[in-house]
Amino acid sequence: MNYENVNELMERSSILIDDIFAYTVAHEILEHDDIEPHSVEECQQRANWPKWKEAIQAELHSLAKRQVFGPVVLTPPSVKPVGHKWVFVRKRNEKNEVMRYKTRLVA
Repeated sequence: MNYENVNELMERSSILIDDIFAYTVAHEILEHDDIEPHSVEECQQRANWPKWKEAIQAELHSLAKRQVFGPVVLTPPSVKPVGHKWVFVRKRNEKNEVMRYKTRLVA
């Protein structure tokens, strides 16, 4: 394992994994990694919202072009509709630079 922030090369077999170690690793990840958003509301609060908005529009345009959605009808009480959620991913190159913002609407 190579921890770039501390410039140490650590051997997996020699590491004692305890709660303090696990907390330290998790804290480093949360503090230094820019985690992908989990909702549209979270995207709207970020500085790169225009790029996420453009990716959302591209996904909706793609779904409309392929005629994924049918007519809107009233659902009978006995039928449970399928839920949905947005998935957000930033595609990166080998230098870890963001090359593309990508979204998917999934059932």
